[in-house]
Amino acid sequence: MVLCGLVVLGVSCSSPRAPKLEPLKLGDGRTVAAETLERGRDVYTYYCLSCHGERGDGQGPSAVGMRPPPRSFRQGLFKFGGVAAGELPTDDALKRTVQRGLHGTPMQPWDVPAADVEAVVQYLKTFSPRWQQEAPGQPLEVPADPWKGREAEAVERGKVVYHVAGKGNAGCASCHISYLPKPELEAMTEQVLGRKVDLSKADPYTQQVRDSDYAVAVDDKGEPSQMAKVLPPDFLLHALRTVWPLEATVDGAEYTLERQREDLYRVISGGVGGAAMPTWKGAIPEENLWALAHYVQTLVNLRDTREGRELKERLLNPAK
Repeated sequence: MVLCGLVVLGVSCSSPRAPKLEPLKLGDGRTVAAETLERGRDVYTYYCLSCHGERGDGQGPSAVGMRPPPRSFRQGLFKFGGVAAGELPTDDALKRTVQRGLHGTPMQPWDVPAADVEAVVQYLKTFSPRWQQEAPGQPLEVPADPWKGREAEAVERGKVVYHVAGKGNAGCASCHISYLPKPELEAMTEQVLGRKVDLSKADPYTQQVRDSDYAVAVDDKGEPSQMAKVLPPDFLLHALRTVWPLEATVDGAEYTLERQREDLYRVISGGVGGAAMPTWKGAIPEENLWALAHYVQTLVNLRDTREGRELKERLLNPAK
């Protein structure tokens, strides 16, 4: 296939030798027309191929050295699908990723016509047989925030939900890191769980690498042969993929505290497909999910600030 600016005008620029695409029967009973797939292939060639590769395996010519690596669509795995982790994403979630991009990664927002976004989202489904075998997951709704008007109380509850595992709490610090001094963390755990813990020899402030579903090498069939190791984000240091800085313009509107919190809720409740981050919706009480979003939001907004750097310094060097 060749690159061609005419695609932005709706003119096909596929190579004459590109095979004609047939209609695609999806696992949810829908059929994608061949014309839509042809247009999607043109859009993909122009915008996506250089990173995601002609075969959709994440091995495009620009992919070398990118972190995180470009997504391999051949696996049928997606991190931010608007559904429970591991299920096929909704079309709306895929479109949101294409149009918004992923903050802190090489995946930039693409300002392209809605018809092109629709077409390329359908074309991505040709890369993995999962789309013909399964239906997308049930979309996760974002209900009303039960802590509205009680934000400070929500943050305090969320602090417990984040740092303690069990009794309706998520224990996020077991994969991410802790943001409390050891004595405070010990006291909180004892108060909630009724048992003492000794953290004197533990290191709750250093991240540990984990397996991921990002393919950094593939075999002759385009199937993953080597996967990348990743660090769970430290909210004081790392940009979150689907959460933007406040007052940014996202989807043509100002990015507010409320919108940021809804995005956090969406990721926390659904989990992150292909990662250790599970689906928390239904696993802990709804009010705790929202409280967790409130607390993580305070950490996210300390990133790149003096207060955030001072907190990190106090945790790593408590004697100073």
